[in-house]
Amino acid sequence: MKTAPTQNGRLSKSVSVSTDAPGVESLSLRFTVDVRMPIVAKPDFRFSLNTIEGHPAMQRLLLSRADGEPLMIRKTAEPLPGLTVTAQAVKEGSDLNPPGVEPEQTPWGAAEPRKGLAPVAGDVWVEMVADPSLAAGRYSGEVTLVTDDSTVPEIAIPYTVRVRPLIEARPDVVRLWTALRANDPGRSAIVTLSRYGGRKFTVTSVEVSHPTVFTAVAYNSQASPQQSIRVGLVEGISTEALHGSVEGWIRVTTDDPEMPRFEIPVLVAPNQMLSRRPVHGAG
Repeated sequence: MKTAPTQNGRLSKSVSVSTDAPGVESLSLRFTVDVRMPIVAKPDFRFSLNTIEGHPAMQRLLLSRADGEPLMIRKTAEPLPGLTVTAQAVKEGSDLNPPGVEPEQTPWGAAEPRKGLAPVAGDVWVEMVADPSLAAGRYSGEVTLVTDDSTVPEIAIPYTVRVRPLIEARPDVVRLWTALRANDPGRSAIVTLSRYGGRKFTVTSVEVSHPTVFTAVAYNSQASPQQSIRVGLVEGISTEALHGSVEGWIRVTTDDPEMPRFEIPVLVAPNQMLSRRPVHGAG
């Protein structure tokens, strides 16, 4: 029976056995074990960070050895550019918190205090910080820690980081499909832009990558935290005229100093099913 370093609790397995004994041609053997993690993480063995583009985010985990011995983290591996992981031992006589660390704060407001984090000397604070330069998107992977515990020389802690754009487009990808014939009605879509925090902004201009295929027009509601853009196919564009799919973008310029320019991916396909395929980021 194989167990993982982060596995905890009761584990059961059963084995079916066939025999040649009369009346007992088959039977089932059941094995149950209680698995105890050699290294415990609070509140969980996972980093989950949520933030807004241009804003930092931070989360701490508290690691300790189940046998009560002091834990030492020898090395941490940086998961990817823009994410930093550090480890610091809890020492006797300190305030039992990493120095210089304020209560957890995100762009959404002050986080509720995490319950159950009671550090003692010998524990280790592991902290992940998402840099403000991290682009909008969703990132996931594992952070590898090297320890001094011979039973668990390495720990892989999964992480998920979600960075929402400062000005969010819904839908975040415009998908259009062409008409069967040139005289059929063209397809169009409305993109709603919402500014985080309710700050008002104005779309000053829009530019498209393929002006012979699709157009974009901004409709400003004076200065508002929400604006809209109408995207439509150029008149006369049909399945026959398109000759395959087109991946492009809408470049939006605003008067917001924190988000003066961004791009929205656009996919134009010969039919609706093809328009549902993934689109590469516009950058």
